[in-house]
Amino acid sequence: MFRSIVIDHLQTAFSTAQDIAIVFAYCRYTDRYSVADILVSFVKQLAERHPSILPSIEPMYTHHWKEATRPGQQELLELLHKLFGLFKKAFIVIDALDEVSDDTRGDLLKRLLSLQASLLLTSRPLDSFKHLLPDAVYIHVESQNHKDIELYIDEKILETDRLTTLLRGNEALGKQIRTKLKENSKGM
Repeated sequence: MFRSIVIDHLQTAFSTAQDIAIVFAYCRYTDRYSVADILVSFVKQLAERHPSILPSIEPMYTHHWKEATRPGQQELLELLHKLFGLFKKAFIVIDALDEVSDDTRGDLLKRLLSLQASLLLTSRPLDSFKHLLPDAVYIHVESQNHKDIELYIDEKILETDRLTTLLRGNEALGKQIRTKLKENSKGM
């Protein structure tokens, strides 16, 4: 399972607080999740961490189990509104929002904003966020990304015997390869 410093911090800080809800999603460009998929994962996370809310979820679960259907986006959103209302504070963390497909991203953001929770979103800079999140605080970490990318490239070169041998004594070629890989990474 993926771990996050932010999630670990929130879960540690509020580990004994049963009135705090924390849900999260890790996005990868290879996974194509719908808004409903992400919302249902939030419901599941809440149910696993706070069994006391199961009576609020049970009617929807029973209905869809009997009908062999899945809840729709609007139904899940209404349930999350109800569930978040049971908590003093709710946190939603979405990592790599830029990895979500363009058509899903805007819809997801609108739905998340309607939940009245504290949001933490990580993403590469995208202009599409500015109109949806006009009051958001943006923190740019690109300089650290470049250092991380350089470290990653150097580690991979050292792990590959053939590449290490090829580059030994040819610093110019090594520098050229590192520069091209950094450019092509686009900060990722």
